[in-house]
Amino acid sequence: MLGMTDYQSIRKVCEKSSNISRAVIDDFLIYYAASHNNLNYRMNKQFSAYNHVTRELQKELVNMLEAQYLAHKIFKNEGLIEKYLKHAVLQRLNKNEILYLEQQAAHPWRFSFSVINSNPAEDFYIMEDVFSGEQYTLFSPGTTKVLRKHSVPLWFNLIGYNGSCWQSYGPIAYYMAFEPDDIFFFASMLRPGIEYDEDVLEDVENNPVPYMMLISGGNYPVTINKNDLLVRTLSEYDMDTINTSALRNSFKIEHNDEAYRFSLKDWDIFPHFAQAYFDEKKRIIVLTAFTDRGFHALVSGLNKFGHHFSDIPFVRVKPSMIATAENILKTEIVLNEYEEIFSDEKDTEDNEEMEKINAFLTMALPDINTGRQPDIDALAEKAGVDINTARDLIREVMKKLDNFDKPSE
Repeated sequence: MLGMTDYQSIRKVCEKSSNISRAVIDDFLIYYAASHNNLNYRMNKQFSAYNHVTRELQKELVNMLEAQYLAHKIFKNEGLIEKYLKHAVLQRLNKNEILYLEQQAAHPWRFSFSVINSNPAEDFYIMEDVFSGEQYTLFSPGTTKVLRKHSVPLWFNLIGYNGSCWQSYGPIAYYMAFEPDDIFFFASMLRPGIEYDEDVLEDVENNPVPYMMLISGGNYPVTINKNDLLVRTLSEYDMDTINTSALRNSFKIEHNDEAYRFSLKDWDIFPHFAQAYFDEKKRIIVLTAFTDRGFHALVSGLNKFGHHFSDIPFVRVKPSMIATAENILKTEIVLNEYEEIFSDEKDTEDNEEMEKINAFLTMALPDINTGRQPDIDALAEKAGVDINTARDLIREVMKKLDNFDKPSE
């Protein structure tokens, strides 16, 4: 572990690097790149696909995202900087500025979804990339400012190396509504062939703009019922047949249109909805629940009858990510096609109640994010949520935010 004196020395390197970055990148290279190599056209074309998202963002933030896009095109692996270093236009720069650009070319910039492992000195953070597992030291006063107001479980940065540590460029995206599973889910919606963490890293580098748009929903409210975070979980397995008679004591069994639904008793109600669906024609079984505990109970209940299902779901995604992905991609996401087959009045009522709860939390979010106490009574009445339920939800949300891991001092 580096001592405090070392971090003070590194801080000077970081501050010098930031000064050069502002002069060379912000005031010159970004504009040069935009007007050459058809880059401004390509950028506008890619961003225009998400006008429905960016029109809801502050113009200043959109400008920062566009600058981040251009910087990534310049400094990414095999980026334009290699070409620019050979160009006469850089002769206007001084020796230190040229050395800075050569250093950036030697250490390509990249995007990183990360978590904070520790905070060894002021404005310094030991980050861990959630998809590569790599740990790196990040100097970021901007991160410090965010942490003064929020507890953040996941970050998204464009990072570059200054010779001593990494620094971020562009907006610091922080997500209180998302976890790594949510990002993986979003990536799989963008490119269905994605199967591994390495695939996500590759896709972000090749096509960062849709991932930039996640900032639009990064602070949507998470929905918590008592101690259970509401999260969609789903796994699918090949299965030739299933012994319905054996399951009858533990499950409520329904049949409709060549499919069975097995609802785990005591776990088939809000908030868990732990259920399995067996398709006789496709010969598959789908396991699904709306909480982690519900999914684990479902797997345990099925495995008692000789099955060997994993209690780690293939898909785990929060409703906040589903809503964000649907908005960004302009599509309806159906996780479980069998729900519609067995939809009944009770299911409709449960869905309506969930929509009311989500509406209530969405209205309360601005106050929560700024540290103000929301007007629970007024918001509950507006959303149609029971006042006691509303109070419990706010109490659990605040408790959940307080319990997020914070960087060590």
